Amino acid sequence: MLKIFTPIVILIAVTLSLLILEERKTFDLTTLVQIDPIPHTKELIKKKKYVEAEEYLSFFMKQEYVENNPESNRLLQLIRNKRNSYSYKTEKFLEGIVQGGSDEEIGKVSAIASDFLLIGDIRDLSIEGMHYANDQKVDNFIVALSSLGVLATATTIYSLGATTPVKSSLSLLKYGKKLNKIPSWLQQEIIRYAKIAKETNSLDKLNNLVEPISKIYKKVGLNQTLTLLKSSRNLKELTSLANFSSRFKKSSPILLAITHNKALPYANAMPKVSNESFMIASTYGENGLKGLHRLGEHKFLKRVGFYAHLGKTTYKGNLNSLINWVLKNIPTYLLFGTVFLGLFYFIAKFFRVFQGFASELKVF
Repeated sequence: MLKIFTPIVILIAVTLSLLILEERKTFDLTTLVQIDPIPHTKELIKKKKYVEAEEYLSFFMKQEYVENNPESNRLLQLIRNKRNSYSYKTEKFLEGIVQGGSDEEIGKVSAIASDFLLIGDIRDLSIEGMHYANDQKVDNFIVALSSLGVLATATTIYSLGATTPVKSSLSLLKYGKKLNKIPSWLQQEIIRYAKIAKETNSLDKLNNLVEPISKIYKKVGLNQTLTLLKSSRNLKELTSLANFSSRFKKSSPILLAITHNKALPYANAMPKVSNESFMIASTYGENGLKGLHRLGEHKFLKRVGFYAHLGKTTYKGNLNSLINWVLKNIPTYLLFGTVFLGLFYFIAKFFRVFQGFASELKVF
């Protein structure tokens, strides 16, 4: 009886090993490890970056493995209590007025208000003019923004508010400059457009540049807009970021951060993948998006065990859990060993059968 079942068991083991190796050739699930957001959240809290900490942790709270963690909930409550306190709000409001910048909404309002008004642009032009007169370094970007701001204010009044988005974008860029979040390519483009606007006395050419900025701002807010702007490298990429932010909204900056900006090309490569599936894959970092792209949405979700997100599943339950466990835990070298030992067994078996057949031929 044992002689009958041994080759069958070995054949099954070899077949399964080959199937798993083929699966890993497409994508190796052993590379997937979900990101633990708690250490980075604690680091942000330690640096008193409460806004960034809440945005980061809230992104992961949508996933059960974080939502069900008591430590995650404790940290989120701690952050919210701090941000809702009267003393903290007062501090941030004054920060916006005194420093001209803040990471909280209440501080941003006070910081941007003067820049949105004509007085802010005149003030900055006067400051840079004094720098020039005293042979000090002049910030050409601030000069360009303020010059465009003066023209935008006049144009807004003349056009009955039609150019308000341009003015808003210029104020946003000036605020972003104070936080060092405006990339060099965008600064150079603004300076170039300021020269064109001065020559033509028109903001028409500027619209192409600020339109994607305005689009991003409407979708994700100020903090996230500045984060996305800082990661852009040219106008084409800025336009792609505008489309990306339209799709993922306030989750956009976190998606880019935890995937080292790889979420943008993967989003372009997978336009039909649901946002929910994309988010799940991103919790594994860049490798998660790579797996989603290679395996496909349905197969990837089954492989990582998110059955609740599937409309229809070919196989579920214990069998699928067993397959997932095998794919994630059995070492590749063990699979290759099983294949080689199995092949050796069948070759040896064939050789013995061949020897027996040859002996019978000699008898005759």
